[in-house]
Formats: sequence, C-alpha cells, structure tokens
Amino acid sequence: MLVLAIMALAATAVVLTIPGDEQSVRSEADRLAARLAAARDVAVIEGRSVSVNFAPSGYGFERRVRGEWQALPGRSFRQRNWPSDVRFTAGDGQGAARVLFDRVGTSSTPQAIVLSGGDAREVVRVSATGDVSRDR
Repeated sequence: MLVLAIMALAATAVVLTIPGDEQSVRSEADRLAARLAAARDVAVIEGRSVSVNFAPSGYGFERRVRGEWQALPGRSFRQRNWPSDVRFTAGDGQGAARVLFDRVGTSSTPQAIVLSGGDAREVVRVSATGDVSRDR
C-alpha cells in the first residue's frame, strides 16, 4: 500500500511538471517580447530601420542597409518558427504582420501580436513609441 502511495505521488509530480499549452504560449510570448525589444535597441544603436516580419509559420528580423533589407545578423535574430502548439494572429486578424522600428526606436506600424494554444492566450504589443508590452 505504501509503495502504491509513493508511486501515485511520483506520477502526480511528473504530470504537474510537464509543460502544458499555457506554459508554452507564455514562454513564447516572453521570448518574442524580449526579441522585439532587442530589435528596437539595435535600430537605435545602429541608427537604421529594423523590421520584424510575422507569418503563420514564424518570424524573422531584417535591417535596412544601403536601401536594401538584409537579414539581421546574430544568433538572437535568427528566423524562428512558432512551436507546433502555438498559433499566431496579428491584432487585426491577419495571418501576417510587420513591425518596423525606425532609427530612434519608434514604430510607424504598432501591432498587437496574439499567441494562443489550447485555452492560453498572450498578447505582445508594440506601441507607436516603440514600447513592447505583454498582456493576456
């Protein structure tokens, strides 16, 4: 009987530590917000426009160099695909979006990026002033 009780407690602990949809969506929203803020900072530091392009499959970063858009270098700015359990929607309901930071860090394309999965829903917002925030 004691062995069964211990096994039940161990199984409960394992089930509770498995990340669910809510944790996956929250983690992805945290990651996205941090990467957006970093892209804004790069725009200010380099004094050039930086773009973040969103699609149903994922998102990527570009910067404007001599009149052309080029992939933003660095490990932090690699193209990222959405995890399989996370769905993306732009705030206007579209399947694609673009956030553009100018050289002073403001955004002429404020957006609300909605990430969802299961019952979880997280919103990452970029304001016209370039501020990045999160809400549920």
